Amino acid sequence: MISTSIFVFCGLLSGFFSGLLGIGGGLVIVPLLIIVFEHTAQIPAHHIMHVVVATSLSASIFTSFSSAYAQTKRQCVAWKIVRTMTPFINLGTLLGAGLASFFSADFMRWLLLTFLFFVATQMFFELYPKNSAKNFSNTAYRVTAFIIGAFSSFVGLAGGSIFVPFLRYTTGDLRKAIGTSSALAWTLALVGGIGYIISGWNVTDLPKSNLGYIHVQALFCIALPSMLIAPLGVRLSHALPVQLLKKLFALLLYASAVRTLITVLN
Repeated sequence: MISTSIFVFCGLLSGFFSGLLGIGGGLVIVPLLIIVFEHTAQIPAHHIMHVVVATSLSASIFTSFSSAYAQTKRQCVAWKIVRTMTPFINLGTLLGAGLASFFSADFMRWLLLTFLFFVATQMFFELYPKNSAKNFSNTAYRVTAFIIGAFSSFVGLAGGSIFVPFLRYTTGDLRKAIGTSSALAWTLALVGGIGYIISGWNVTDLPKSNLGYIHVQALFCIALPSMLIAPLGVRLSHALPVQLLKKLFALLLYASAVRTLITVLN
């Protein structure tokens, strides 16, 4: 079995950055789990990305819940938007989780590294839409929710890195965007985790301890520390130089993307 301490470390980083930057823990968990599983013989190579994606989404259930609870106490969640978007996030998420089993691990890696480069560039150069408080129709929210749900569940992210810029643009309030993103990410992660249990249920060459595509040991070793540390990240977001931390985190994302690219090319 893989060392529990490695997964706990992933969980601590995930929870901290999820609460601090409102980005969702998947941006931390996915690159780290790829490295862990590539250096063990526990997961067949052609299933590594599927297991990583499923486990990351499932762990985000706990991280997102903890972050959303902390943000709710600060009255930073726009529940009307959450109610409008949630059903269509669920539909898109189930679609993405169902389609993932039909694509190769290399294709999922290409999609992931492209997204990592995109998010890193956005964070490093502060390429966010200006606060505008645009009056978006419910239809626009629903269509966007479906697209984000499908894409995020396919690459193993709970959607925070996409939800935050979108909600910042539509609400005109960055803190409310981060808080609302946490609530939306929770339902995306929950439905995505269920989807990957179903799609991986009859896959025969996975470890017997897996629940579908979900690596159970990694899930609980990541989820519990991340859930406990996320509120600390939320509190520190009001005290630390978040802009500097974003740039440092962006550099880590660039490094993760480059490593993923090297893996694919090899």
